[in-house]
Amino acid sequence: MDFKRIEWIFLIVFIGINIFLGIELWQTPTLLSAGSTPTQTDIKSETSADQITIPKVNDKQEDGYYLAAKIDNSWIKKATQQVKGQVENNSSENLISVHLDKPITLSKNKKEALRQVMRFKDDSQNVYQGKNYTYLSELSEGDDYIFNQKTKYGEFFAATARLHIIVKDNQIVSYSQSYVDDLDPVRERQNTISSKTAVDSLYTYSELPNNSKVILLKQVYTKLLTVKGNTIYIPTWLAAIENNTSKTVTLKRVNAFTGTIIQNNVTTDDFKE
Repeated sequence: MDFKRIEWIFLIVFIGINIFLGIELWQTPTLLSAGSTPTQTDIKSETSADQITIPKVNDKQEDGYYLAAKIDNSWIKKATQQVKGQVENNSSENLISVHLDKPITLSKNKKEALRQVMRFKDDSQNVYQGKNYTYLSELSEGDDYIFNQKTKYGEFFAATARLHIIVKDNQIVSYSQSYVDDLDPVRERQNTISSKTAVDSLYTYSELPNNSKVILLKQVYTKLLTVKGNTIYIPTWLAAIENNTSKTVTLKRVNAFTGTIIQNNVTTDDFKE
């Protein structure tokens, strides 16, 4: 193994991250710090007045890394050899689609159906590394079962680390899967902002519309940028905001290191095929 080459790759990634963060901090006013809010105003009272429902939050700080994942599709070959069904791979998107030879009939009881889907997912003959995915109930609806990949560093929320099981006519008929492997920290572990500070940031930057409800608020890893054949992921507070009238859901992201809004927000459709 060429360790000198690896050192250079990490140096380039490190420099790229620092340039990106410098531009981000220069363009965006720093209204928040890791342990404080921009004003002493009780934002919870203001959100209540604006008919914005938020989940229970606190001042507990968490931590995380800048993570680098080499863009490598070697897992696709392993998955193709391991799972049953007709496998279609899309190496350019780091994605496979699997169509079951024999659809699996599910119970009409929703709770039992979910248990059956979980058992299907956890069977290595059905899904490659299926036990490394966790169910995302807030964004799973109808016959769509959405799962995030979980790693030793934490849960991911990205099109590159997602499992989507598709049910039609009460049967599992297919699924699509992407997988992140070979993760390495680029920097030392750092503190991240609290859930309360994340909500304060969303409200301060007018990202919480009136008459809405935050149905999901959790710290996950999301994609920051791609540099020199590596994808960089950072801790992010992900918020799913539902309009009380239309019931449409919008996803917002807050950089968990800086408290700034990540503007290229994703939509729920980005996690479905």
